[in-house]
Amino acid sequence: MTVRIEDVARLSGVSTATVSRALRGLPGVGGRTRELVLQAAKTLGYTPSPTASSLASGRTHSIGLIQPDMSRWFFSTILECAEQTFRKAGYDALVYSLPDYLGPKRQRFKARDLVGKVDAVLVLSLFFDKQEEAELRSLGVPAVFVSVRQKGYSHVGINDGQAAAQACRHLITLGHKTIGHLSGQTNDLCPFAPSQRRRDGWKQTLTRFNLECSDSLDEAVTIMTASNGYLATKRLLDRRPDITAIMASSDEMAMGAIQAIRERGLAVGRDISVIGIDGHDLGRPFGLTTVAQPVRKQGVTAAEVALKAIEGDLALKTIIFPTKLIERATVGPPPAGRIR
Repeated sequence: MTVRIEDVARLSGVSTATVSRALRGLPGVGGRTRELVLQAAKTLGYTPSPTASSLASGRTHSIGLIQPDMSRWFFSTILECAEQTFRKAGYDALVYSLPDYLGPKRQRFKARDLVGKVDAVLVLSLFFDKQEEAELRSLGVPAVFVSVRQKGYSHVGINDGQAAAQACRHLITLGHKTIGHLSGQTNDLCPFAPSQRRRDGWKQTLTRFNLECSDSLDEAVTIMTASNGYLATKRLLDRRPDITAIMASSDEMAMGAIQAIRERGLAVGRDISVIGIDGHDLGRPFGLTTVAQPVRKQGVTAAEVALKAIEGDLALKTIIFPTKLIERATVGPPPAGRIR
C-alpha cells in the first residue's frame, strides 16, 4: 500500500503543507512539530515523491555535466568525482556528451536538450563560441568551466603554461638542449585551451634558455590520446632524429611516445627522455615522469562551486591548483654523444 503525504499529516496531527515544509527542512515549522512529522514519516515508511518535491521547490535536483569523451582518463575522473559530490548533496548528474573525435569538428551544444532538466551545469574542457554561450545562458542556471577558461564564468583548473614550463625546466636542468613537443591541435577560436597554453609554456621556456623551439620540434595531434602520441612521435623522430627529450602535453600521449621510441630500439630515459603532464593513474606502472595535477580535487571543487551557486553564491570564482613534478624512470640526462 502506498503511503501518501495525507497519511503522515493525519498521524502527526498537522496539515499537509506543514508536513511538506518539515520534510524539506524549510523555516516556519517549530522544532517539536518537525520531530512529530519526521517520526510519523519514519513510522509509516513515507518517502516524498521526487517529482512532487521538484515542483514544490522549483528545482530539478539534477546538474548537467557537459564533456567531450568520457572514455579518456582525465574526463572520466572529473566526472566521477563531480557526480559523487553531487550525489552526496542530493543531486543527480545528467551527462551530456559533445564528442570531439567523430569528425573534423565536434558536436555543438544545444540548450534544448537541457531546458528544465538541470539546476546548474559543469562544462569540462570545452570552449563555447558566441552562439553556444548564448545557448548556455538561455538555460538560466549557473555554469562552471573546468580546465578551459570561459570569460564570464567560474573556472577550476591549473596553470597549464607553468606546468609545461616546469616539465621543460626539469629536462633542461638535466642537460637536454633539443626538446621535442607533442601538443594538441591549435584552435584559434580557443586561445585559452590547455593545449595552447602548454604549447606556449614549452616555447617560452626554451626561448628563455636560448634553445631551439622551431615548428619542426612541435608535433600536433587532433586528440591527445596514447595512439595519437605514438604516431606523432614516429613523425617527430623521422623529422628530428637529434631530439634527446620529448615533452608531451598529456600523459596519455607520453605513453604512446614510450612505445614508439622502444620500437626504434632506443631506451626511454637513456637515449630519449619522455615527460608528460597530468598525473595519470597508469603513470606509475609506465615509470613515467610527469607534472601531476590534482584531477580529483578539481572535480570535487568544481562541483562544490556549482552547488554553492545553486544556493545563491553567484560570485565568479577562479580556482587554480598547483602542479607537482613526479620523477620516475623515463627521464635522465642526455646521452653524452648526442649533446650539441
